[in-house]
Amino acid sequence: MNQIKKASEFFSSRRSVSVRNLKYPGPSEKQVMDILKSALRVPDHGKLEPWRIVLITEDNKKSYISMIEKRGKEIGIDSHKVEKSIVNLSKTPLIVTVICSPINDTKIPEIEQILSCGALCLNILNNFLANGWGANWLTGWMANDKELGRLAFNTSKNDFVAGYLYVGSFDESSTDRPRPQLEKKISYFQID
Repeated sequence: MNQIKKASEFFSSRRSVSVRNLKYPGPSEKQVMDILKSALRVPDHGKLEPWRIVLITEDNKKSYISMIEKRGKEIGIDSHKVEKSIVNLSKTPLIVTVICSPINDTKIPEIEQILSCGALCLNILNNFLANGWGANWLTGWMANDKELGRLAFNTSKNDFVAGYLYVGSFDESSTDRPRPQLEKKISYFQID
């Protein structure tokens, strides 16, 4: 685990750690639960909690890897992509899977529920990073395959995998990528 930074310093320099740089050891179960408890504090209009979390740990990782290997073949995913997924899963101590479960019988629009789930993913990512762990939020074919979601995580028709958050130790981050230029992304409302 790396040194913990002050909040302003963290957010002004925050960056995900590439999955290829993650390694063992990972956080303890207590550390994971403390971080996830904090991460659950997200905007949630209507207090619907339209999401859930599934942990893929060392205890159950082999079963999940077998499942994606089989599923990848069934749907014709390029074998190199499947192998890359297996390598990423194998070398990363913890994968936090976030399932978005929008609730239909409510006045809260589905988009607000999906945004709440996205906020949860980012909050989980940032909480692990802020606590000195390496983390990265990935989607890709494993998240986009609805049948894999059903088989692995018992998702319903409206549910979907919002992302896999890979968590582990790391030595040093690689150099930062170019960031958006603020002046190109900000404008002020005005009426002509």
